[in-house]
Amino acid sequence: MHPISRRRLLQGCAAAGALAVLEAGGGAVAGAASPPPHQWIGAGPFAHVYDPSTPGGRRYLNDHTLIKAAGRWHLFGITGAVAPPGRAPDSAAEVSFAHASAPDPSGPWTTHPDALTADPAYFGEEHLWAPHVIEAGGTYWMFYAAGGRSGAAINLATSTDLFTWTRVPGGPLFRGRVARDPMVVRIAGQWVMYYTELSGQDAGGGNGGGGRHVVAFRRSDDLVHWSEPGIAFTDATTEATVSVTESPFVVERGGWYYLFIGPRNGYDGTDVFASRNPFSFGLDGYAGHVPGHAVEVVTDGQEWHASAAGWFHQGLRLAPLQWRDVPPPWQSADNPVAGLDVDGRLTVFALDAGDGALLRRVQLGPQSDTWSPWESFGGPAGAVPTLGRNADGRLEVFSLDPGGAGLHHRVQRPDGGWYDWEVFGGAAGAAPAVARNADGRLEAFALGPGGTAIARRRQSSPGSLTWEPWDGGFGGPAGAPPVVAANADGRLEVFALAPGGEGIYHRWQETPNGPWAQWSRFGTAAGTAPRVSRDGSGRLTVAASAPSGPAAFSRRQTVPSGGWDDWQPVSGWTAGAPVLVPDADGRLEGFALSPGGSPLSHRRQVTSGGWDAADDFGEPGVRLAAPPTAVADATGRIHVFAVTTEGRLRTRVQARPGGWLPWSAFGDRPVAPVPSGSPVYWT
Repeated sequence: MHPISRRRLLQGCAAAGALAVLEAGGGAVAGAASPPPHQWIGAGPFAHVYDPSTPGGRRYLNDHTLIKAAGRWHLFGITGAVAPPGRAPDSAAEVSFAHASAPDPSGPWTTHPDALTADPAYFGEEHLWAPHVIEAGGTYWMFYAAGGRSGAAINLATSTDLFTWTRVPGGPLFRGRVARDPMVVRIAGQWVMYYTELSGQDAGGGNGGGGRHVVAFRRSDDLVHWSEPGIAFTDATTEATVSVTESPFVVERGGWYYLFIGPRNGYDGTDVFASRNPFSFGLDGYAGHVPGHAVEVVTDGQEWHASAAGWFHQGLRLAPLQWRDVPPPWQSADNPVAGLDVDGRLTVFALDAGDGALLRRVQLGPQSDTWSPWESFGGPAGAVPTLGRNADGRLEVFSLDPGGAGLHHRVQRPDGGWYDWEVFGGAAGAAPAVARNADGRLEAFALGPGGTAIARRRQSSPGSLTWEPWDGGFGGPAGAPPVVAANADGRLEVFALAPGGEGIYHRWQETPNGPWAQWSRFGTAAGTAPRVSRDGSGRLTVAASAPSGPAAFSRRQTVPSGGWDDWQPVSGWTAGAPVLVPDADGRLEGFALSPGGSPLSHRRQVTSGGWDAADDFGEPGVRLAAPPTAVADATGRIHVFAVTTEGRLRTRVQARPGGWLPWSAFGDRPVAPVPSGSPVYWT
């Protein structure tokens, strides 16, 4: 039987354990004293530090490893030829490990000849994936995933100088269903290997099929002979979907073990889970997120760093790893955010790149293409704000304190000015989603710190400056901030991602302004928070990305305020759910950004609710930090705003429905290039 390729595992969703503990004592291996609560993990901005390209062509890095030896850092990683923009390379062609060294993880890096090349004569080795190198007993040990027609295998090569590697003569250390991405660490006097697997036959799960994506582990005394497998983490997703338990990495700190795995919340995403027991992690131990692919953790004993790579980045990236006492807040979907004010003028809010202060820029007239200068509006803030629009057109801005300490809001006056900022709520995990009820009252839905719950609050009366108390039991836990939209009959409907991306759920008002139905499953496993918009026919459309980001899909109501059609494809690789906005003739326009920030594709809804052919909507050579924001002005023309990875704001405006003017700069002030859906990094 042919093995499942890494490419198939990452693209499969487009088509579609047992607890083990140490034998001695059977419990957590940390000391008897109870440690303080686990810390929360975030990351600072990633900087590109190494390009593995050679005179022979542009190359990428994927799963990789870093090790320090004799005062110098060495990098080994999957490498291959860079694919055309927006397309993934063929992982079956990954047959060698890049090698480079540097005095510091930030560089400068020196490229060396590739460290190892696949050898089919060595027990059917056809590819080389995910090396992990450690030092023990004066020898360097490289564990890596290999295999081919003979099945998935974890292999071993050794070296005394990190340049010349020799495979052990006995062949694979073991085989598994899809065993790959090994990571080896010393725990309680034994070597422990964590690796990606599917539960089931030969993986410690007990059956021969229908397995779930897991992190398996084995133990060893000599690094050569390994125990039967156990399962350290079981995800809710199954082998019918894309793997979200890849690149496991385990770190011990302060009596807690932290498991880093991905791709989660997009291709460039790694979730972290904390546990006292290094052989038992769960979704309820969620401890943070790092916006990078195939993340490795590096420390010199003082500073901590996260390294990341991936098909779409052409090399190694490095970010400071942050250990926090409180959960880092999550970025809401839109960066920047824009809406019509009381005078019918578009108003754009963004965060200053330097200190996170709120900035505002206003259209000089409802039909004008000129704008006011950027001006300070408050802050600093912990996330790009969200907006609500009262029935009389007055904007209301909702902002999150740095670190998620509390919510604030600021209301526009009827004359176009603004009241002062006021406290709106306690600690939160993101700026709230806001929509207007059928009776004109705004309702806000806020994610709790760490995604523990979703709370709801509404205005006391339409346009009121006062609000009813929070309802802290509206929903949750959730894996991302919720989104909300109004049905054609005025009933609000909320959509939320389940923890770990297990599925999308929704809850709706049973009558306009009325009580809420119970949460109901709306879709299968998803990679990021969904988006929702209403088209000119009155029907809602929800867009979602698949786990790991190989595709995006949409689902439209059958009739306004009614049932739902089946999911249908919208785009290929995507960094998040596509942005949806209705144009002047009522048809939705969709914008999908590929991982790595380019290309940006665009599709237009057809009358039947499907989508026309995609076109390239972005600028040549420009990479975006996050999917764009799209909003219609008072004339019905759509304005698209996008933040580049350098923090420059760009805009593109419709000349007419279906026709677009070129991209142009939107002011010269740097704004924060915050990855959408990721914890905010500068707080």
